[in-house]
Amino acid sequence: MLPSIRQIFFNLKLALIILGLGVSLLGLQLINITQFSERLAALKNQHELIEKIVAADLRDIDMATIMVNGYISELTLSVKFSTQEALFDSVFASRQEQDLLSRSLFSSAKTFQDASLFWLEAMPNSREAMHQRMVSARNAYLIEIDHMIDYQIQLINQSVGIAKTTVMIVFLLGLIIFFVYRFRLNQIYRDINHACSVDIEGTKPDVKMQEIDFIVKRLARKTPISNTNPVLLNPLSGLNNEKGMLTLYNAKRTGKSSNSLFITLFEIDQYAQLSTSLSQEEMAAMYQKIGSIITMYEQTLDVIAHMDDNRFVFIMARNSKDIALNEAEKIVHSIHDSSFLTEKGIIKITLSAGFLLKTPTRSLEDAIADALKIVEKAKESGGNRVAQLRERSDHFR
Repeated sequence: MLPSIRQIFFNLKLALIILGLGVSLLGLQLINITQFSERLAALKNQHELIEKIVAADLRDIDMATIMVNGYISELTLSVKFSTQEALFDSVFASRQEQDLLSRSLFSSAKTFQDASLFWLEAMPNSREAMHQRMVSARNAYLIEIDHMIDYQIQLINQSVGIAKTTVMIVFLLGLIIFFVYRFRLNQIYRDINHACSVDIEGTKPDVKMQEIDFIVKRLARKTPISNTNPVLLNPLSGLNNEKGMLTLYNAKRTGKSSNSLFITLFEIDQYAQLSTSLSQEEMAAMYQKIGSIITMYEQTLDVIAHMDDNRFVFIMARNSKDIALNEAEKIVHSIHDSSFLTEKGIIKITLSAGFLLKTPTRSLEDAIADALKIVEKAKESGGNRVAQLRERSDHFR
């Protein structure tokens, strides 16, 4: 069973959502690692502040008081930062262990700060004893800081390990999504290209998608002709012949339409050499393929005919000249881009076209005759192009 474009895009959307969730999780982990690192930095800052307090010079007691009080205030803030809750504490950290370490850190910090203030305010004869008390409190405080540092390093290592695993999973998933859906999207593009270009490679298209296969089959079932009477058909292409064109044109012109009628007459630029080098069956296959490409642009009130071996007429009912001319040029470009399979291999052909607006005062036969003159101008300019009348009716471009 062929894969479905709808299912492919649904799976792609689901895969991108999963990939987005993985990237979001990685971002949250990086935020969590940053918060753990900020805790670690706060603990390191406490180390430095402790040493500054212990090494304070009390010979200038006023200056020392200002400096030590400032260090103590900064120390209090660092303790708070080193124990604040991180984003994923509930996932990575043990709540009981975290609370125990935080309480111990707060207690030892408070003891050290009190001892520092006692030392700062002590009388000169008792400062040495207060200093020893502060140093003792410092040692207990440093032990608690080291315990907290070890714990934070453990949390950081866990988070980094999970982040590495997430990065690898996201990278591999992204790589798989890229290659799988690059292949799938290329398949969709090739199928659309087959459907739009009508067997551009000269072989039957190998369609991979359900929806495109359905479209191609519907296009293949579409009959390019409106007449079923063999007398009204060209036996080589199966399109209307001149008589069939007139019959169908007269039948459709009775329909009410505000659209203008435009005549485009196509001729094969390489007809002379092709008619001598290809068999009748190969020429018929070529005509049928040209007819298939032209009928891709057929609308309800249009008439398409294969006049003789080398001339195709497309009578177009369109709202504007630009729309009709654009479609005529697209047909010429499609033929140029297409390949035609023969016993001698794949060949390329081009068309020259004459384009004009059919005025109500001129008959269809006269308008086609005028278009034939315009085709000659296209061939004189090198072919593979659409020529049309200038503003003056006796000049071509």
